[in-house]
Amino acid sequence: MVAKVLLASADEPTLERMAQVLAEVENVRLVRVVRDAAGVREAVARTPDLDVLVIDVGLEAAHGLAVARAIAAANPLLGIILLVDQAGPDQFAAAMDSGARSVISRSASLAEVGGRLEAVSQWVRAARAALSANSGGGRAGKVIAVAGAKGGVGTSACALLTAHSLTGTRSVGLVDFDLQSGDVAAYLGVHTRRSVVDLVDIAGEMTGRILQEISYDVAGGIRLLSAPNDGERAEEMTASAARAVVGGLRFHYDASVIDVGSHLTEVTAAVLEEADVVVLVVTPDLPALRAARRTLAMWQRLAIRPRSSVRVVINRLNRRNEVTTGLASRIVEVDIDATVPDGGVPFESAMNTASLLGMSGPVHSAVARLAHRLVEETAPMGETDETLEELAAAGSGRRRARAGREAGQSAVELPIAMAIALVIFLSCAQGIAWGAGHMLARQAAYEGARTVGIEAWGPLTAEAARRDALDQLSGPWRQGAWVDVSSSRVTVHVSTPSIVPGLGREASATVPVQVER
Repeated sequence: MVAKVLLASADEPTLERMAQVLAEVENVRLVRVVRDAAGVREAVARTPDLDVLVIDVGLEAAHGLAVARAIAAANPLLGIILLVDQAGPDQFAAAMDSGARSVISRSASLAEVGGRLEAVSQWVRAARAALSANSGGGRAGKVIAVAGAKGGVGTSACALLTAHSLTGTRSVGLVDFDLQSGDVAAYLGVHTRRSVVDLVDIAGEMTGRILQEISYDVAGGIRLLSAPNDGERAEEMTASAARAVVGGLRFHYDASVIDVGSHLTEVTAAVLEEADVVVLVVTPDLPALRAARRTLAMWQRLAIRPRSSVRVVINRLNRRNEVTTGLASRIVEVDIDATVPDGGVPFESAMNTASLLGMSGPVHSAVARLAHRLVEETAPMGETDETLEELAAAGSGRRRARAGREAGQSAVELPIAMAIALVIFLSCAQGIAWGAGHMLARQAAYEGARTVGIEAWGPLTAEAARRDALDQLSGPWRQGAWVDVSSSRVTVHVSTPSIVPGLGREASATVPVQVER
């Protein structure tokens, strides 16, 4: 494991040499260099996963020991190493009194610096692991973060139902981290005065008692940490405080569900990084699916969450949707892990009346199956949920019966529908052929009438008119065609090619044309 190190000194030559030495030490990464006490405090606060602080005793006009003592008191699990001119018994004693774990001299060799850093970083990891186990009584619960590809896809409802489905044998915490526009409390009909933002100032002292005091007990066994009533208070939350909240939830609840909304901030990024499982909620429409693809790509570019570790769930799916799960998977470019059916008017009414937890239906059942898979991982997450027809019924037996009935009905109806469609198509084609024959017969009759009108009437004239009329026909239209010529009119009969068996030979087009002289 790589130890993250912060170097603090006001002496430029010392900074330059130590930075070079630290760059050569294995499993050590220098995350930042600061030159004053204020910079040390700010850097420690902004880097919650910092392992070791190397601080020069000459910092702040030779008051480095006082700075180290203050930092150690505020961060007891941070490994502090004092940088001194000469490492001796007096310097070690002073370091222990100030809360530091070790000392190194400015001229220490690479091997000595590496050994001291390794020893201190091991102590830090052991101390943090022991504290984590003790704080949770040896329990480490599952933290599930639920995010939305865009606004309005049902993120809060999915998070709420996920938390509700995990109650019973587990202690469950529900946190609304959509700090500007979170509405989980409204869905529950709970009026709140305290919110998760109130934990910022005491994030370093997170205990089960504090979480109990800030959260609200919701019917059904959920403890709710709500978003602030005033959206501008979202600016008070910091990434380090968010990490502390997630850590507190992990060790005080068997399962925690966090609604992070659809907007990425430094705070929500910290929550997504710390969560055990991240669920991305989308709806079966192209804008939401494209937003999901962009969100997954952004999380991967920013090293927040790899694309493969995110569970994508399609919400509000029904038979009328043109977007199928296969198409959605191709658009988002990851597998769809589960589907949740559209709850319709009853579900919408329950949301508007804050009675969502008091009802049951296919939406609740689908989310419950997903939630138990996320926590217990009893089924491969690569598989999608049951089909929409199965989700629409209440019991598993009725679901199977309904699926069987619908499959049998489809097997009967499909051939009938195809036969009707074929008859309609052939009839239309036969009508088009009859119309074409009618037009050709009229054209041929006009040509024959023109011949009769030009030449003097006689036997030869009739034969010439018949020949000129037939010359206007070709292919199947000429076969079986005959022309009736008199001194006053020309009639052409055309047999229409048969498209519908038994119909074509009976339909002919006859067009009389008056001869004008």
